[in-house]
Amino acid sequence: MTVARSTGAALMALATSGIAWSATAQDNLVRNLVIAADPQPFSTDDLLWMEVDAGGVALTDSMNVYASRAGVFVPLGEFSRVLDLAVGVFPAQRRAEGWVLDPSNRITVDLATREAKVAGRTIRFGADQAAIYDDDLYLRTDLIEQLLPVKLKADASAQMLTVATTRALPFEQRAERARRQAAAGIIDAEDDVVRQSTPYRLASPPAFDVNIGGQVARDGIDNARRYDVRAAGDLLYAGLEAYVGSDDEGAINAVRVALTRKDPYGHALGPLGGTRASIGDVFSPSMPIGVSGVAGRGVYYSSAPLENLDLATPLNLRGELALGEEVELYVNEVLQRAQTSPVQGRYEFLDVPLAFGLNTIRLVFYGSQGQIREVVRRINFGSGQLEPGRFVVRLSAVEQGLTVFDVGDPIGGQDVGALRLVATVDYGLSPGLTLSAGAARYEPLGRDSRTLGTAGVRSSLGPVAAQIDVALDDQGGHGVSVGLATRAYGVSLIGRHSEYGAGFIDETRQLGALDQAPLSRATDIRADGQWTAPGGLVVPISLNARRLVRTDGVNLTTAELRASAPIGRFYASSNIAYEAETDGGADRRRWLGGVDVTTLVSARLQTRAGLTYELSPDLSLDTAYATADWQLSPTAALRFGAIRTLGPQATTTVQASHLWRASRFDLALNVGYETRRQDWRVGLQLGFGFGYDPGRDRYRLTRPGVAGGGSVAINAWVDENGDGLRQTDEPGVPGIVADTNAGGVTTDADGRVYATGLGDVPTARIRLTTEGIDDPFLVGGPTDIQIVPRPGQAAQIDYPMQRSAEVQLLALLVRGSGEPRPLAALAIELVPQGTGAPIAGRSDHAGVLFFERVRPGIYDVRLDGDQAHALGVSLVEGARVVVPATGGFVDAGRFLVRIEGEVRQ
Repeated sequence: MTVARSTGAALMALATSGIAWSATAQDNLVRNLVIAADPQPFSTDDLLWMEVDAGGVALTDSMNVYASRAGVFVPLGEFSRVLDLAVGVFPAQRRAEGWVLDPSNRITVDLATREAKVAGRTIRFGADQAAIYDDDLYLRTDLIEQLLPVKLKADASAQMLTVATTRALPFEQRAERARRQAAAGIIDAEDDVVRQSTPYRLASPPAFDVNIGGQVARDGIDNARRYDVRAAGDLLYAGLEAYVGSDDEGAINAVRVALTRKDPYGHALGPLGGTRASIGDVFSPSMPIGVSGVAGRGVYYSSAPLENLDLATPLNLRGELALGEEVELYVNEVLQRAQTSPVQGRYEFLDVPLAFGLNTIRLVFYGSQGQIREVVRRINFGSGQLEPGRFVVRLSAVEQGLTVFDVGDPIGGQDVGALRLVATVDYGLSPGLTLSAGAARYEPLGRDSRTLGTAGVRSSLGPVAAQIDVALDDQGGHGVSVGLATRAYGVSLIGRHSEYGAGFIDETRQLGALDQAPLSRATDIRADGQWTAPGGLVVPISLNARRLVRTDGVNLTTAELRASAPIGRFYASSNIAYEAETDGGADRRRWLGGVDVTTLVSARLQTRAGLTYELSPDLSLDTAYATADWQLSPTAALRFGAIRTLGPQATTTVQASHLWRASRFDLALNVGYETRRQDWRVGLQLGFGFGYDPGRDRYRLTRPGVAGGGSVAINAWVDENGDGLRQTDEPGVPGIVADTNAGGVTTDADGRVYATGLGDVPTARIRLTTEGIDDPFLVGGPTDIQIVPRPGQAAQIDYPMQRSAEVQLLALLVRGSGEPRPLAALAIELVPQGTGAPIAGRSDHAGVLFFERVRPGIYDVRLDGDQAHALGVSLVEGARVVVPATGGFVDAGRFLVRIEGEVRQ
């Protein structure tokens, strides 16, 4: 009561005093006396600077929070600005007002009446729940939770204020919109990625890969000498790819050559569009029904997305496979296929099973001496629907099984030399309907040539993607195929059924069996999902089943269940397969299986082991193998292997290799012994590449792989004059790490690095990491650069860097005639007067804004538009920041802002 009596006496003295008080002085005195009559529930000693976190997102590094015995008090004005809510505080009026999420959801807090109103609801609060302090309205956390859609948890010892939202706040809504747009392909999920073009040239220095191998056997019969050479580069404004391979006698038996233009953005042939066009030794496209893809000499054109497939189009993977290499195919981390030796220098996986949606395709290559490399692709497998008005065309004319240079054995059978013409077109009629049509002239294996026409639709029925295709040929044959796909409870489900009549030949469903009776119907079912085992282990599982019914009465049924999962340091894959053939009264059934285990790729000691077995009709072990690759040092490795084959010709083969991996070549010594014939073999293999480094304008001797895929040359330097061109006296920047899909490399003392092995994928992303450089003030351009790699071509990435600045600004709020006060949680942008994106920042609890890595130049200070509009904040006068070319620390002084409505004070 002492305070109350003193206050009343002071007010009486003011009323009866004859002193001439100004109106402002009277208002200030009254305000101070009223505050004195209402003690604060906390003191300056209770101040804590707390970090504010919401669901793992740091909203601000520090905010003034007071924690006393009365509770934890949060500044409503600053907290609202942190959450991007339109709530303003008016200290002179001892109130706050604004709206939350929607202008109709008004909120007011009045300390004079100790009432708060939100959405028409009145909340009474006590003197120990709210206080005006330091030009903000501090509310206890329990009152904050009644007014705003949040739950708060304050940890004083950790100096952390954790926010759990009960409704989506503006920062969460923005993140969700960005996620949906990225998932729909409307925007890039990482919109700071810069695309760098690599235009085709009339001619460029080609790259070469050379593999040479020789073998000496005990009996002299199996002596061998083999080689293969690959060359790639630009020629006639296209990408040239050439291959020459020999047989075991050293005679050339395979020659391939092709000119290709590739552009995932749809400009492969300039005004004619397209994503891929080739001439030479090419592959024809598959049709939804009837015609499959084959190899031959001819031309090919497509405007279809490089990484998108529809339900009826099989995925056929083909690529370069070096002498002595093996390759395993993983789809969504499940081992699906393997190829242990190249066929005419290639690997080939036909009709790869995919899940509905986005698929991760991982090709793991194992060199004969333990080298390991991976190529990863993302394939979107969906309904095939197109945007309204968009056309997609695929065209090809191929002479089956022939190559441009008629050398060695042909790559086909009875149909070698037959002309195969294929044309398909898809058109987006509406957002939910795409039309498809096609025509072909082809000769199935062992059959007469025929002309085929197809028509189809692609659509969606709610969450189910649907496709229907019909086909007729000039032999009277006909077929219809229906496909459905969806995802339910995290499981991808795909089904496809086809009916055929009058001898129709569907190559896409009868692979490798076209000399048999044609099909009358075919059914495929595929399911892909994950099983969570006890202990939290997630196991990807894939089930594929197919039933074929031929016109001669034979029924063929196959089913395979595959699963793969990491177990400790190992990756295990297992499969069980069922095969059944019914032919009249005959009934043949088999159950088969296999297990493969490998250590993870990053391990120094890489081991692989596996076995295949038969469960029925006879329980038996077919084969077993084990290999161990030991990385002795960065330049040396050992391999040991053993293979046991059982059955009538049971035998064991043991192998050993020593690999020297120099920076410019691979050299391996191989020895082997086979027990049944007591045969030994000794071999030597050398592999190297020649790649042109545009950064140094000369050839480099590299390890193999430079001609089979793209490369990148990075040039990083201190751009002291800011012209973007490297001068002879401008120093390089060492220590920049470039992460590529082939691994990480680091710039040398001259700021340069040359990296190979990017593959022939549609796009490759180069991520530059500059944390390892010595000068902390050096700043460069975008660190994520996307290129279109192509065989034999090195993309040049110039990366000029400048010395940046650390800029400090002080935000002050002007209120009436009083001294300006620091304003926390104010969002501003530094806008460069030249080119470049604005730099966003937010003031801390002391009104200080700190910007790092600011490039030299002149910047205007601009308020964040959304916050300024919501809170009525404006600049008192324009502010400017000047960053010198030398960088360093820049104290840019202070700038003043005012808040609308303060005139009411």
